[in-house]
Amino acid sequence: MKNYTLSFPGIFKKYLYLKRILTIVTIVLFLSVSCTKEDNVEPELAENNWSYLQDTISLGNVPVSLIKLTTKLAGYPQFNEYIKYSIRLYKIVYTTTYKGETVLASGVISYPTGKTDSVPKMMVGNGLIFADVDAPSNFNLPFNYTGFEFIASLGYITLIPDMIGFGESKDLLFPIHHYEHSANTMIDFVLACNEFIKDKNLLVKEKTYLTGYSQGGYIAMATLKKIEESPVPGIHIDAAAVGAGGFNLTYLLNNALAENTYSAPSHLALLFSSYNILYDWNRPLSDFFQEPFASQIPDLISGNYDREYIDEQLSTNFDSLLNPDFIINLKNENEPGLIAALEENSVYNWAPKTTLRIIHSVNDDRIPITDSEETYNTMVANGSVSVSFTPIETEGHINSGIEFVELVFNWFESLNNN
Repeated sequence: MKNYTLSFPGIFKKYLYLKRILTIVTIVLFLSVSCTKEDNVEPELAENNWSYLQDTISLGNVPVSLIKLTTKLAGYPQFNEYIKYSIRLYKIVYTTTYKGETVLASGVISYPTGKTDSVPKMMVGNGLIFADVDAPSNFNLPFNYTGFEFIASLGYITLIPDMIGFGESKDLLFPIHHYEHSANTMIDFVLACNEFIKDKNLLVKEKTYLTGYSQGGYIAMATLKKIEESPVPGIHIDAAAVGAGGFNLTYLLNNALAENTYSAPSHLALLFSSYNILYDWNRPLSDFFQEPFASQIPDLISGNYDREYIDEQLSTNFDSLLNPDFIINLKNENEPGLIAALEENSVYNWAPKTTLRIIHSVNDDRIPITDSEETYNTMVANGSVSVSFTPIETEGHINSGIEFVELVFNWFESLNNN
């Protein structure tokens, strides 16, 4: 079992600028903090009527001192008052479905060590990634982590699926913004983790929380909707918090069309490519995109590149990026297949019964706050009395994710202590 001595600082690696990251790494290299040796040996898992769990791979331990150091160096010392425990991590390999076929998928589970009483579970929808190396189950300090793994140090069992398209299923294209696949991949992962938890004899509270920001917010919302509409034995959500998830997909596309631009064209490249596969349209990408982009996109979203690189190769201006006939058809509502898919996979028009917080920044530069406002208003109009909306003022989509995490940490802690 690995024990880490160095860290790649930052609560969320993807949210930090490369220059800042390299500076902090240099500091850590000089500090060379020693890790805590784990002397206790856990029993091996016994294959006992597993339905979803297929394999487990130890990803090692991270001592509490190192977690505190990374949060401090990253500029988030406010989290240190909550950080209490060293953590242990495993890659979970499990079965789920993709287009009706059984496939292997993966994710990471992390949990505190040295804690003698039971802990709650936290289900986390990971933010949008493009590079295979960024999959949560590729956890490898100092090079790759999401930051959500460290929630276990606060006293949670944390569950983070890679989602289809990454990890064990990296040969498939991520079904972005697809309701059924988003929900089912998370649900099946949680059921596999339940089997792991049972075989490991981990002590678990009867409290489970669900959260996610950006694409992770969509995954979390889809999961909550699916579980409420089709209850799953073994999974009960006590509270959920989602941020800037993009819940009304038709509205988001129409808003981008009106602006004639979108700051993350990688998102559109993946969305149209994924729907083309999921719905068996078999359309050439040149139906959606202009050249040379149409020919470049399959390689760009192959898993070899991150979002920043992909965005640099594309255009944020629709007149340059998209096929002009496609733009006209969208504005005239003459793309029935795509419009129907967007409506089918939107997750705003229902009435949650679970306590749900929607959080969004008024200064989000990628997903307009009006999407979350409309989602909240629609849910209330549908009869929900358990949903609330919290606007924040942090500048930008990415920076807002940090404030989102702080708010959610504090909220879940308050619920956990009641």
